[in-house]
Amino acid sequence: MSPEKRITKRQMKQDKLVSTAFKATEYIQRRKNYFIIGLISLVVIILVAYFISYNITKKNNEAIELFGKGQIAAAMGQVDLAISDYKNVIENYGSKSIASRACYFLANSYMNQNNYDSAMVYYELYINKYGREKILLVAAHANLAVCFEEKGEYSAAGDNFYKAAELADNEDQSPAYLMSAGRNYTKVEQYDKAINAYQQIVDKYKRSIKSLSLIHISEPTRPLYISYAVFCLK
Repeated sequence: MSPEKRITKRQMKQDKLVSTAFKATEYIQRRKNYFIIGLISLVVIILVAYFISYNITKKNNEAIELFGKGQIAAAMGQVDLAISDYKNVIENYGSKSIASRACYFLANSYMNQNNYDSAMVYYELYINKYGREKILLVAAHANLAVCFEEKGEYSAAGDNFYKAAELADNEDQSPAYLMSAGRNYTKVEQYDKAINAYQQIVDKYKRSIKSLSLIHISEPTRPLYISYAVFCLK
């Protein structure tokens, strides 16, 4: 009688592996339709994602190219053509980041034509809808203030110069914007606002005093008492 063979651990592992593989194959065979549908769905999702990504990139490149044409036209003095290109970017690619710059430069183009009403529309659009770049946001408020001042709307001009100063918050720009705010407030006898603007220069931007001349400006038209602004630009 031959001795009984003992099953080794290795053989046991192999048997389990074979058994598991067989069960998995059997499971897949029974549900192959579901696996095929799942695979097709995955392929469709990948293709859709690629298509969307491709179209986003394509649209973005188109917007950048059109904006670049506007910049070139503006540099060559072809303002009307630049305006057309900038408008095209805003109207057809408004969701793209480049549209914010197109909006700002469109406003600038109108301002350069002394078309203050149209410039104000797009400066306000930039401020309210875009305004992600601090430098351009500061400039938009300052330029909007200039438009208001040119139209004789001095209170609104003062408010926007003051806002530009707040946003800039630096020695190079803020004192000049505050001076402009004070000048416009004074024109409509909003003396409290004017004094506050001038006082901001004294309190926050002491280093800029070197670029300012100390003078004594009376406002004799103010009712009840005379107020004084203590600084003005050279």
